[in-house]
Amino acid sequence: MSIQLIDLNEDLKRLRDEAYDVSIVQNHLVIKNIPYVNRNKRVMRGAIFCPLSFVAGNKTENPVKDHTVYFMGDCPCDQYGNEHQSYIHSPRVFQLTPELISSFYFSTRPKNAFYPDYYHKMTRYVELLSAPAKSIDPTVSAQAASYVRYSDETDNIFAYPDTNSARAGIVNVSNKLVGLKIAIVGLGGTGSYVLDFVSKTPVKQISLFDGDEMKNHNAYRSPGVVTPEELGGRPSKVAHYKCRYGAFRSGIIAHDVFLDVKNVSLLGGHDFVFLCIDKPQSKKIIVDYLLAFKIPFVDLGMNVSMVGDSLRGALRKTYIRPGDEAYLKHIALEPQKDDEDLYSQNIQVAELNALNAILGIMAWKKHFGFYLTADLIHNTTYIIDEEELIHET
Repeated sequence: MSIQLIDLNEDLKRLRDEAYDVSIVQNHLVIKNIPYVNRNKRVMRGAIFCPLSFVAGNKTENPVKDHTVYFMGDCPCDQYGNEHQSYIHSPRVFQLTPELISSFYFSTRPKNAFYPDYYHKMTRYVELLSAPAKSIDPTVSAQAASYVRYSDETDNIFAYPDTNSARAGIVNVSNKLVGLKIAIVGLGGTGSYVLDFVSKTPVKQISLFDGDEMKNHNAYRSPGVVTPEELGGRPSKVAHYKCRYGAFRSGIIAHDVFLDVKNVSLLGGHDFVFLCIDKPQSKKIIVDYLLAFKIPFVDLGMNVSMVGDSLRGALRKTYIRPGDEAYLKHIALEPQKDDEDLYSQNIQVAELNALNAILGIMAWKKHFGFYLTADLIHNTTYIIDEEELIHET
C-alpha cells in the first residue's frame, strides 16, 4: 500500500515540481542535496528533515507549532568559514534511518511568526544553507532535474501516516517492530484486543487463526462495535477482522481454520505468536510446534467464578522463549475439569480481555526491545479482587 502523500498536498507537490530532492521517510519530510559551506570553506551537500503533521487523513497541516528542522552534515558556515549563529539551535544527533542521521538542530521563525506551509518552511532553510555556497560557486543549487525527484514510501502499510511517532521522535523505537510477522491464534475476546493493539504497530504481517463464526457474544467483548447487519451475514471471525482492520492497514492474512496436527505448520516463519485459546488439546499441539521451531510466544488466559453476587478470578500471561520450557508449568496443556469457570460461558468481561491482551502486548514489545526491561518476567498473574500483579522472572 503506497500512499502518495506528495501528490495529495500542494505544498509538498510544489517542492517536487520545482526539482528539489524531496521524499517522505518515516512520516518525515526530507530534502537532500542542499549545498552549504563547511569550516574549510568547501561547498558540501547536506539534508534537512522534519516531522510532518496532518490535519486529517493525508492532508498536511500548516506547521504553525513547529518551525524547526534537523540537519545532516558538517557545521554550516558562511563563505568565510565562520559558523552560522542565526539559525543553528544546537548540535543534535537524531537517527531517522541508518542513512539519515542528523548532526544539528535548526530553528528560525519567519517574520509573521509561523510558516504558512511546508513549502515555505523548507525552502527558507534551503535558502539559508545555500546562500554562502552560491557566493563561492554561483552554479550550485538544491534544485536539479537529475535528482531523484520523488521517492514516497513504497512500503507504507498504513492507510494514513502515524504522525505521533514522528513528532514524538520515537521512530527508531517503533522501527524495532518493522518487518515482523505476528500470528494471533484465537480471535475471541482477548485475541481481538491483541489484534487491535498489534494493528497500530508497523509489523509487516498479522496472521489470524480462528475457525469460528462472529457471534453476538464476540461483539460484546471485542474492541469497537459490530452492526446487526454484519452479524446477520454470519462472517467468520477472521474474515470480519480482516475486513475491519484491512481498511486501516495492509498485511493482514486470514486463516479460517482451527489449528491441529495437519495445519499447525502454518505458524512457520512467524517471529512471534499470541496464543489466545482455551482448549488444552489444541494448545499442546501448537506449543510443541513452537518449541520445536524455536518461535517465541505468549499464552494468555483467564479464570472467572462467582462469589456471592460478584465475580472473582485471575488473568495470566506466560511468555516463552526458546529454552524457557520450565515456565510451561503455568500453561494448561491437558484437559481439566473446571465447572466454575464462568468465562467459558461467554460472560461479558471486555475489560478483562483488554487487560489480558495488554499483558501479552507488553511481553511481546519487551521481547523485541521496544520497552526497557530489567528482568524478563515470564509469568504474570493478575488477581482481580486484590488488584495484585504477581510476577515470576
